[in-house]
Amino acid sequence: MAVGKALAAYQETLISKRTSFDQFRDALAAGDTTGTSKYADSAKRGLKLFIGEGRCSLCHLGPRFTNGEFDDIGIPFFTGPGKVDKGRYAGIQYFKKSAFTRLGAYSDDPAGKDSPAAIPSHHVALQGRAFGSFKVPSLRGVQETAPYMHNGTLNTLPEVIDHYSKMDQDRLHIDDAAILRPLNLTPQQALDLEAFLRSLSPTK
Repeated sequence: MAVGKALAAYQETLISKRTSFDQFRDALAAGDTTGTSKYADSAKRGLKLFIGEGRCSLCHLGPRFTNGEFDDIGIPFFTGPGKVDKGRYAGIQYFKKSAFTRLGAYSDDPAGKDSPAAIPSHHVALQGRAFGSFKVPSLRGVQETAPYMHNGTLNTLPEVIDHYSKMDQDRLHIDDAAILRPLNLTPQQALDLEAFLRSLSPTK
């Protein structure tokens, strides 16, 4: 627990640099038409697609562009002959066996073991929908974080966009299928969405 708190304290010092999207957002809030005009038209169209028809903002929202949850987005479970990547399901299995939890032998808060906060919640229940689910990443600086997906199988942003455009909805868990669907993007829409995503990285 102490290590986790120390790590959290360090992570709070990691602040993203400003991006062209941040400048556009601030100019829009201030009614600064000169400022908003500096944001590329393609990125503006991509933003509308991101929060509208694409419904990307259902999972990628807020200042960090993530809801911090776990979802299955259709990446194959199988990593090789006889090998399966269970995702969050395997993580929960590992967590429940670990001695380094709030209920574990090395907790720095042993008196709190019976507190309501220590009672296991549905977030760490071993449920079928956790199989193949992975944490929704922040999109801040996404241009700099290739390769993409939890297993690095997609090398470029166009490949990621193509995955969401053509995904197999039947492969998803029923909860995720209610949110995700093939976007069937036109070539121009794909370019616009890419322009918006690139605007979430600091300008060099």
